[in-house]
Amino acid sequence: MSVPKAFTISRIFKAPRELVFKMHTEPEHMAKWLGPPGSTVIKADMDLRVGGSYHYGVRTQDGHEMWGKQIYREILVPEKLVFVQSFSDRDGGLTRHPMSPSWPRQMLSTVTFEDLGGTTKLTINWIPLDPDDAEADTFNNAQGNLAMGFKGSFDQLENYLAAF
Repeated sequence: MSVPKAFTISRIFKAPRELVFKMHTEPEHMAKWLGPPGSTVIKADMDLRVGGSYHYGVRTQDGHEMWGKQIYREILVPEKLVFVQSFSDRDGGLTRHPMSPSWPRQMLSTVTFEDLGGTTKLTINWIPLDPDDAEADTFNNAQGNLAMGFKGSFDQLENYLAAF
């Protein structure tokens, strides 16, 4: 049986924790940095409460659309967010990754915001929920690509935060 390895990535941002948290909990701000570089957020509906969701759509530069959904499990302002992340359709129904059919259907995501006295250490931890062997293997083999993808989003977030 394959066991998924947790994926964890951190970055220090030159912004107060409350502001970095706000960038993750207000859709109008998330639209400015979330997603692959050059993409456009085409939908961002958020109900920020335990049991609530964030349903979003992103259009890449080549016109491809990707949809996602987060269901919030824990919200500790401004310290932590815990949610289940999945790909979705435009109506919010659970789907498979559009380019990787063996990608895990659901990911447990924990995002922490550590106050470093004027700067913030943001840490994201992902682990598949109840993956089968193929999903665990796909996730384990994708960790390098995940790091590159998050780096792109972190770069965009850093640039966006510079305006505040």
